[in-house]
Amino acid sequence: MSKWITPEDRQHLLEEGWLAVADVVPREVRESVISSICEFLKVDPNDTASWYQHTLGGHGIVPLHHHQALWDVRQLPSVYELFTEVYETPELWVTMDRVSFKAPADERWLDSSRMSPFHWDGDPRQKQLMVQGLVFLTDTDPHQGGVAFLPDLYKQLDAWTEEPHSEEEWRRPDCSRFPITRVPGKAGTVVVWHRRMPHTSALNRGTKPRFVQYVTMSPAGNDEEREERVQLWRKKIPPPWAVRQNVPMQQNPEPGDSPTLTALGRKLVGVEPW
Repeated sequence: MSKWITPEDRQHLLEEGWLAVADVVPREVRESVISSICEFLKVDPNDTASWYQHTLGGHGIVPLHHHQALWDVRQLPSVYELFTEVYETPELWVTMDRVSFKAPADERWLDSSRMSPFHWDGDPRQKQLMVQGLVFLTDTDPHQGGVAFLPDLYKQLDAWTEEPHSEEEWRRPDCSRFPITRVPGKAGTVVVWHRRMPHTSALNRGTKPRFVQYVTMSPAGNDEEREERVQLWRKKIPPPWAVRQNVPMQQNPEPGDSPTLTALGRKLVGVEPW
């Protein structure tokens, strides 16, 4: 019996392209991730003057991948259970993605006052069920820079992909005629979306920073991929795609010992096969 996703939820994910599931990540785990972000950026959530020290771009990406607090979220049984219900298989690997700190938009800080373009992180022609996800680390209202989707384009995507498009449009579609869905959520909510869903993060028009951790899982791959993943974890190396993005402040490798893994975490990395 499913614990996190009902049949109606699954239908919503497949037909609308996204799903928000509340109360997945407990407070103490979330607070540890927030502390790791604040320590890395040297910001104080209660001190407005400290929020704009760094140019983080439209999504507020913070290049932390291997802090223990992030791994504690990735190997939570509740997070794993949610993704097993999404994929309907227990044999999954977890991503080694990053976190985000998005301060309220401020015209004095141009990068925080731009909404990044809608985009895909993969090929929208691929129809296989693969999802992306994030955790709201704090309560996030509709105006606080949460994740934003274009469900109408997602529903029309088969027809859209049959039309001619430029290389730029294959990565960043023209979204001017599609309504935007902004997804709020309470702290601890996990939002998942189909990789065919055009997405971005909206401007933060609130009064507090938005904190999120990007985390998702996918079906386990082959032995060559498994060995590469193990080395990334063991040596605290950012994934190759993150290195290519050359995000400011990225450390390669990140300092410190290898993160501690639970028995479940060892399988989610690939240290032990399923």
